[in-house]
Amino acid sequence: MWDFIVRYWLEFVFGIIVAALSAAYGHLAKKFKAERAKNAAIENGLRGILRIQILDTYDKCISEDRTISVSRKDAISSIYQSYVALGNGRTDDTIKNLYEEIMQMHII
Repeated sequence: MWDFIVRYWLEFVFGIIVAALSAAYGHLAKKFKAERAKNAAIENGLRGILRIQILDTYDKCISEDRTISVSRKDAISSIYQSYVALGNGRTDDTIKNLYEEIMQMHII
């Protein structure tokens, strides 16, 4: 009789443990997926802001007779490197060409 109780009690406990672990895994997987989507949205938003900054700097330099200050040139270099790092392997020839043109501008 005791063997019967011990045998099925352990199966019951292990069944509860497996169910709890399965539920925890499902919850964590769902949370991880939501966090990944949120991070992708943040990266895309930041990449858009950096892109706009490069475009605005280019427009400003063009309006100033194609000149750029040393500090602005350093800042754009840093911004472009961050932009490329957030690109996930994508290339944006427009921004690359503008960046290269900015780097060739006369320093004031």
